[in-house]
Amino acid sequence: MKRVRLGRKGQLVIPKEVREALGLKEGDALLLTLEGRRVVLTAPEEYARSTKGALRGTWGPKEAIAAHLREEREAWKPA
Repeated sequence: MKRVRLGRKGQLVIPKEVREALGLKEGDALLLTLEGRRVVLTAPEEYARSTKGALRGTWGPKEAIAAHLREEREAWKPA
């Protein structure tokens, strides 16, 4: 755990040890989310890895989705 201070313009500095441990360098993008009253910084690639497949099955089996898409595409074709 490291203590950081918020600067005048709302900026904070991620300590060198933390940047090095995470492999962060100048210009890297981070996603900021709030979890309750906590701020969480996540690399976009890590977020993508951690959420991959989270919605799998939400709209039903793949075959049913494919069939529905085929029907919709057919409905849009000119008569």
